[in-house]
Amino acid sequence: MTTAPSLLQELKGLRVMVVHPRDGEAKLVIGHLRRIGCQVEICWPVPPELERAPDVLLLSIEADQRDAIQKLTNSLGEQAPPIIAIVGYENPSMLQLVLETRPAAVIERPLHPFGLLTQLMMARAAYRQRREERIAMQQQEARRATIALAKALLMVRENLDEKAAHRRLQREAMSRRDTMEAVAERLIRTLHH
Repeated sequence: MTTAPSLLQELKGLRVMVVHPRDGEAKLVIGHLRRIGCQVEICWPVPPELERAPDVLLLSIEADQRDAIQKLTNSLGEQAPPIIAIVGYENPSMLQLVLETRPAAVIERPLHPFGLLTQLMMARAAYRQRREERIAMQQQEARRATIALAKALLMVRENLDEKAAHRRLQREAMSRRDTMEAVAERLIRTLHH
C-alpha cells in the first residue's frame, strides 16, 4: 500500500497539462500546482490531441467545447493519463460530457487548493492501480499463450489431444515443483531446437 507521504512526494515533478481558459481560475490552479512542485503546461482552446502525454490532464468541461473535448478524449486511447474534470455547474448535458471524458476525478468550481491536491492524489492512485491491473492482465495473457503453445507443440510432436498435453504439463510442473508456465517455456525451447 502506498503511503500518503510517498504520494505527496510523487506529485513533485509531476507533468500536468491544464486545458482551461486563460483566466483568473487558471492562474490560481497553475500557481497552486507549481507550489506543489508540478511541471505545468496550459493550453486553450481544447486541442484535438496532445503533443506530449502528461502525467495528469486537468480538463475544463465547457459546453461550447463539447466536440473538441470528445475528440481529445477519444484520441488518448488506452494509455491515457488520468483526467481530472473541472465542472462549473450541473445539468444533464454537462454531466453527460463529464461521463464521456471518463475522468479519474471531478473538481467543482469554484476551485479550492485543498480539493485540487486531494483529487490530484486520488487520480494518480487510481491511474497507478489501473496500470498495474493492465500489466497483470497482459502477463496473465502471456502465460496462457506460452502454455497454449507448449500444448500445441506436444499435440503435434507426440500426437496427443489437448487434455493429454495439458495433463503432461501439469504432471511435470508438479514433479519439478515449478509453474506450468516455466515448464512450458522449457518445453518450447527444447522442442524448437
